[in-house]
Amino acid sequence: MYKWIVIGGGIQGSCVASRLLEEKKAEVKDVLIIDPHKQPLERWRTITEKIEMKYLRSPLVHHLHTDPYSLKKYSSENNYASSLKGQYQRPRLDMFNQHSMDLLEETGVMECWLQGVVNGLSWTEQRWKVCIADGRCFFSERVVLAMGVNHTPHYPSWIDSYKDHKAINHVFEMDSSLPETGDVIVVGGGMTAAHLAYALTQKESIHSVTMVKRHPLRVHHFDSDPGWLGPKYLNKYHKLTSYKERRLVIQEARNRGSITRDLYLKLLKQKRAGRLDIHTGCIQKIREDTDGSMQLFMENEAKLEGTAILLATGPAIAMPGKEWLDPLIEQMQLPCAPCGFPIVPKSLEWKNGLFVAGALAELEIGPASRNIAGARKAAERILQFA
Repeated sequence: MYKWIVIGGGIQGSCVASRLLEEKKAEVKDVLIIDPHKQPLERWRTITEKIEMKYLRSPLVHHLHTDPYSLKKYSSENNYASSLKGQYQRPRLDMFNQHSMDLLEETGVMECWLQGVVNGLSWTEQRWKVCIADGRCFFSERVVLAMGVNHTPHYPSWIDSYKDHKAINHVFEMDSSLPETGDVIVVGGGMTAAHLAYALTQKESIHSVTMVKRHPLRVHHFDSDPGWLGPKYLNKYHKLTSYKERRLVIQEARNRGSITRDLYLKLLKQKRAGRLDIHTGCIQKIREDTDGSMQLFMENEAKLEGTAILLATGPAIAMPGKEWLDPLIEQMQLPCAPCGFPIVPKSLEWKNGLFVAGALAELEIGPASRNIAGARKAAERILQFA
């Protein structure tokens, strides 16, 4: 039996697991990390590489190591050129990734890894039972639910009848790839869409790139105000006893569909150079033309055509792990908010050593819960109270 099972090996789960091992709260033999992918952070690294992201949106001190200045030291020790960008010292993505993987190797996270898809969780005989799709089950004193939200892409309703069309891909699908030629339409207005559109304009073999979004480009340094990382906003937030109100605050606090100023300027430069078209408005329907190209019909009666459509429309709005968490919630009468997400105390312990991180912890951690900073906060809380 394990002392800890961490479900999910992305940013959240890897941060918690590495802290458990680094701070000697557990030995390697006592920890099991279950994730659908072969290695830690695989989904994160695949998607960010696909859209050719160069720098993180978050600042230098947000990473997986306990020491906030670890990444800065790592940059100097390994002689990374142009390692930081802008006034907030945003780190190079490749440096952040290598720093993370080195840490996970050093702390022993790699030795705790199990590739598998969790499909069952239950409390039995005073311990947790975690089952995976191949039929195996594992027992543990404690479990951390650290599943990410990006495993289920959001497909807009207008694309339903063409969802499986070969010319249409969602960037969050792990096996999707970028087209090498033709006229490409990118749907979305946030960081993923902006990086994707810009990357495509750099490819000489791509004939044209069109970015379609529902709203004008929104420019913000971060996806939520830094005040949400400390008492400036969180003191008032934690006084809210209505979880319906907390959900509304989270929704309003997140700068959803926004991009950084430097990326905004890059897009405008490509637009002025004639390498990028930008359209704002809602898509009403889609149709395949006789020549195989795809046609998008806009609410303003405009019509856009492309040989490929790339969706950067984010994750589906759903609680991660819902299909196997719902029976557990009913069985153990676990407290949930009207939105269906866990109600947990400061310790992030839902019940009997069952902890949450990431999206599942956001009603306690706040708007930054899904980010790297949120992963650090969750790890600190879990280690403090476990």
